[in-house]
Amino acid sequence: MKQRQSIIQQFSTFLSFKSSNNNFNFIWQIDVKLERNISSLVQSEPDAKKEYWARYFLKNIRDISQESLLRVNSETDKKLSVSSLTIERHLCAYLQEACLWAARKSFQRFKFIQHKYSLQEYFQIANSAIYPPTKLLKNFNFDYVQTNIEGYAKTAIIRFISNTIYQKDLEGKREKFSNYGLLKDLTKKEMQEALTIKGINQNRVNLYCLAWQCLDEIYQPSQKQGNRSLETPSAEYFQHIALLYNERCNQLGFLEAPVSKDRIKEILEICIQAARDYRTKYFLPLDDYNNLTDSQHSALDNLVQEEEWQQVNLLVSNLFSAIPETGQIMLRLWLGLNLTQTEMAVVLKNKYPEMQKQYQVARQLAKYNKTLLKDFINQSQKIYPEVCFNEEKDIERIKTSLDECLQLHCQQVSKNILNKIAQEWQVKSKKSTLQFGLTDKDFGQNTLNLSLDINNSNKILKTAFIEELEIDMNLPTNSLAAVSDKLADFVDEWLKDNFI
Repeated sequence: MKQRQSIIQQFSTFLSFKSSNNNFNFIWQIDVKLERNISSLVQSEPDAKKEYWARYFLKNIRDISQESLLRVNSETDKKLSVSSLTIERHLCAYLQEACLWAARKSFQRFKFIQHKYSLQEYFQIANSAIYPPTKLLKNFNFDYVQTNIEGYAKTAIIRFISNTIYQKDLEGKREKFSNYGLLKDLTKKEMQEALTIKGINQNRVNLYCLAWQCLDEIYQPSQKQGNRSLETPSAEYFQHIALLYNERCNQLGFLEAPVSKDRIKEILEICIQAARDYRTKYFLPLDDYNNLTDSQHSALDNLVQEEEWQQVNLLVSNLFSAIPETGQIMLRLWLGLNLTQTEMAVVLKNKYPEMQKQYQVARQLAKYNKTLLKDFINQSQKIYPEVCFNEEKDIERIKTSLDECLQLHCQQVSKNILNKIAQEWQVKSKKSTLQFGLTDKDFGQNTLNLSLDINNSNKILKTAFIEELEIDMNLPTNSLAAVSDKLADFVDEWLKDNFI
C-alpha cells in the first residue's frame, strides 16, 4: 500500500479493499469535496504540518458542537450540521492509517482466533471506532504537546478493537474450554498479560509462566480428547510437572525453593483463574470511551507515536548492532523469523555447543533482552529527559513495546535479504527479456515471475533465502534445514506483500 505523502491526500482519501484473485489489496479513494476543501485551506497555511490540521479540525468540531447547543434558528443549525459533517470526514480520512495500523496489530495479537476475523474485518471494526471522531477524541487534551492526535487515536482504536473481540468472542470461548484446556489454548504472551493484570509481581509472573510451560510440555491430550475438554491432570502428572519445574528453576538460577505436586497444582489454578478473567473481564464497555484520557498513554506510547519515531527506530537499530553476534542471531531467529526456543536450539547447536537445549536458549535470550531494555531506557532518557520511566507498570509496557520495535527491525533484516535476491533476479530477468527485443515499457513490475518458471520460482527463492540467511548469520551450512517450513512461511508472506 502506497503511503500518503501530502496534506491534501491525508485529509481527503479513504482506504478501501480491492479484490483480485482471492486476494485483497488496499487502495486510496479520493473524496472530491474534501479534496477541494483541504486544498483551499492548505493554500492559506502552506507551511502547516498534519498535526496542525488535525488539531484545527478537532478544535473546530468541538466549537461547532458547543455552538449548536446554543443555537435556536433551524436554518443556522442546518448549516452547522453540514459543516460539522465535513470536518468529521476530514478527521476520519486522516485516521485511516491509524485504523490500518491498529487492525494489523490486532490481527497479529489475536492469531488464536484468526480463522474468524480477517484483516479486512479488523479494519472495519477500527473504522467503526472513529465514527464519529469526536467521541473517540473527546478527552484529547490540546495542552499536552507531546501527545499527537494520531498517536492518541491509535491507542484508543487498539483498545476498542480488543474490547470488541473480548466481548463478542472470548467470553463465549472461555465457557467452551475446560480449566486445563484453557491453559493449553493460551499463548505465552497472553499468560504473561493475564498474570500481570491480576496484580502478580513480575518475579512471580516469571515463575508461574515457567510452571505453565512445564504443564504444556508434559501434559498432552489424546487425539480423541483434544485440548478443549482436557481433564485435570492426575497426581502422577502433577508430580512430573513439579519435578521439571524444580529442574528448570535450578538451571535458570531462580532462587526458588523446590515445590511439591500440591504446590504446582495451586500455581496452575492461579494461572487458570487469571486466564478466565483475562478472556472475559479485560475490556471496558464499548460505550465507555468517554472515560479515555491522555493519562492512559504509557511513556513509550507517547515516545513512539511522535514525529521522532524514526529517531526511536534508529536507536533500536543501534542498540541491536551493539550486542554480540550471538545475541543478534538469536533475536533474528526468534523475533525476525518466529522460531521457537526449541527450534533455535536445533539451529544453533553446531555453532554454539552451549545452547543445545531450550532452557539454555531461554537463559541467553533473557540476558540479551534485559541488557537491551536497560540500554534503551538509559538512551531514551538522554533523548527525552522529560519522559519518566520510574513506575514498574511503565517499565513492563516499555518492554512490550521494545519487543515490538525489535521484532520489526529483525523482520526487516530478513526482508532486506529477500529484497536483495529479488533485485538480483530482476536485473538478470531484464537482461534476458531485452535480448528478446522487449523494451523497458514491456518489462512489468512483477519481474520475479518472469525470471523463473512459475511452478518452480517459489521453491528456488526459498532455497536461495535459506542459503543467504546462513551466510549472513555465519551459520554452518544446512543449519536451517530443520526449520525450512517456518522460513517458507516467511517467504510466502513476503511474496504476498510484494508481488500479489
